[in-house]
Amino acid sequence: MADVSVEVPWTLRECITYCEVHCVRGCCGIDAVSTDPAHIEEWCRRVGPAKVVEARLQLMELIEAVEDRSRCVTSDFLNHRTPDEAARRELLDFLAAFDAGLAAGDAS
Repeated sequence: MADVSVEVPWTLRECITYCEVHCVRGCCGIDAVSTDPAHIEEWCRRVGPAKVVEARLQLMELIEAVEDRSRCVTSDFLNHRTPDEAARRELLDFLAAFDAGLAAGDAS
């Protein structure tokens, strides 16, 4: 399986960095980032609806790339790699939780 490195676009990056509260991504990867909807909603309120919509669109593209099981996805920004289905599921679950938080923030 070929590796493909995915970039996390700026607005989504900004949101993920804001939610990096448990540790730092360089150490703990996605486990460093809170997916608590209340925390994500706080970011949404701070940046406004246009950035929230932009982050959601960027997130959808990222999810689509990760769902492509023909390749191993790596992300330096997220400090995560999907060499097997368990790692891919962990990343997809993280991204889905982030989407739920952004959706709640988009609705408020």
